[in-house]
Amino acid sequence: MKKPDFTHMTRQELKAYIRQNPTDDEAVRELFVNRRSPNAKTYPFPYDMTKEELTDIFRLKN
Repeated sequence: MKKPDFTHMTRQELKAYIRQNPTDDEAVRELFVNRRSPNAKTYPFPYDMTKEELTDIFRLKN
């Protein structure tokens, strides 16, 4: 079976495909890495942060 071309799928089609194929790393990467908004807020890896920094992030989310 040939894999679909993820770059030509709509976001909705890609999400539906991932629901049926949750272990397809290539599809997941296309949705969450390649199509990520350039304005998305990024955070450092949690193990590189102090407990206070982590607490502040969670406090601001509430």
